[in-house]
Amino acid sequence: MKKLTFIIISLIFTFYNGFSQVIEAESGTLEGSEKVSKPGASGGYIVAMKDGNLSFTISVKEEGFYNIYLFVAAPYGNKTNSFNVDGQIIEFTLQQNTSYQLIKVVIAQKMKAGTHSIRILKNWGWIDIDYLKLEKTDPSSRFNISKTLVTQNPTDHAARLYQFLYDNYGKKIISGAMTLSSMDGINWLKTNTGKEPALIGLDFMHCGRGYTWYNDNEPVNDALNYYNRNGIPAFCWHWRDPSRKTEAFYTKDTNFDVTKINDTTSVEYKAIITDIDYISGLLKKLQNNDVPVLWRPLHEASGGWFWWGAKGPEPCKKLYRLLYNRMVNVNGLKNLIWVWTSQQNDYDWYPGNDVVDIIGRDIYKDGDHTSQILEFNKLNNDYGGGKMITLSETGSFPDADNLVSDAAGWSYYMPWYREYIWDAKYNPLSLWIKMFSHDYVITLDEMPNLKSYTTPVTGTGDINFDQNQAPVVYPIPVKKELFIDSPLRIGKVEIFNIYGSVIKEYQVGFQNARLQISDIEPGIYLVKVDHYPSVKVIKN
Repeated sequence: MKKLTFIIISLIFTFYNGFSQVIEAESGTLEGSEKVSKPGASGGYIVAMKDGNLSFTISVKEEGFYNIYLFVAAPYGNKTNSFNVDGQIIEFTLQQNTSYQLIKVVIAQKMKAGTHSIRILKNWGWIDIDYLKLEKTDPSSRFNISKTLVTQNPTDHAARLYQFLYDNYGKKIISGAMTLSSMDGINWLKTNTGKEPALIGLDFMHCGRGYTWYNDNEPVNDALNYYNRNGIPAFCWHWRDPSRKTEAFYTKDTNFDVTKINDTTSVEYKAIITDIDYISGLLKKLQNNDVPVLWRPLHEASGGWFWWGAKGPEPCKKLYRLLYNRMVNVNGLKNLIWVWTSQQNDYDWYPGNDVVDIIGRDIYKDGDHTSQILEFNKLNNDYGGGKMITLSETGSFPDADNLVSDAAGWSYYMPWYREYIWDAKYNPLSLWIKMFSHDYVITLDEMPNLKSYTTPVTGTGDINFDQNQAPVVYPIPVKKELFIDSPLRIGKVEIFNIYGSVIKEYQVGFQNARLQISDIEPGIYLVKVDHYPSVKVIKN
């Protein structure tokens, strides 16, 4: 990541729990931007960013999760710019509009008490900003993850793997690494750190092409062997030109037309079906050996650099759904957990909740080991908190301390192969060693038996119950809000009625929770926090 230098003359703004705070744009530090008088604007002025930047220092009185908004217009055309909070950067895009609109740029950002830096940075520039707005939000509403796979009647082992991912989501991150030449990166990590990642990334890139120098069963065998050691196989597919006119998958190197998918009599459609069926056969070998797979087809589609995304969202979505139907309903694959890769701000490319289990994000920011929390929160918000979010590919991966500090709940991380694993430019060996020894990171030696996995229960030996770490639930009796304080970060909170049915479920990701329960009928309930014993609560 390039370092941007600013001369920041800080103005301090304080906002309090339960209130939102408006910060006038003209009150910040203008660098190449212009303060412009505008009747009707908040404070009487706006800031025309032009080719400049705008920066603030704010003071937060109370630790919590905060949303940050901009009241902004884009009179000079569609514009993309960057928003920086304490060094974390996310891009935001505005469509041309002379009318000001309130947009949520930062979502549920965890901020400690104290001062914080906010910077609006020129990418394309040329937007007009009236004010910023900050508001505190309830973190307990962040997640509402689906408990079941989109595939009907999945294999037992696929369901168990998904349950393992579900149980660890927001509590720990699963380590991963990509390999293209069989086990190269994994073996390097074993030699240099003494440990191996819990997840192995694999690719069907060379499969189905008849290459004499390649064994198509290599990635299948690697997946089988790693799963038998309790590892997680994750497959993508750099799908080469189905027509066989080239060996390319990049748009610039092939003119294969994905829109031909609309014509079932076309040569292109038939070539697509042939390829899908061949890869299905390889995946079927894994299903026959009871191996579940994290399956991530058509990755990075909205970037347009692969042929499956070259013609826009509609043919790509149709291809994805064809692939899903062909693999699941025609070829009988029930061992797949379907992962869709978002490139941010591309929801119009999303094939649908009914065919996606997990949302992935591929991030390449050389030498950046921040938590990427702004990216995480944006994706989580875009998909309604209903899907697990993961770092399906990275160049440089986040430092675990940053993940914990920011409550960035990525399910797993998987750096790309070769130099991204062993070159210190991307990930120093010292960081690998730190990650593999960190309590927040799951390595292969710490994995449970996935073939028989069930959610750990207190007293089984899977989790060491410590009464001193038990969360405190109050007040009892309760009317509208239930508070939970814990010395450890809270994962899942469940509220049961007297018949044992779950009536409320929350994913927290923070040491303190404030749960709105005013909609619950008066009565007696049990509140269960993670693996700790339930607490009886009376609701008035």
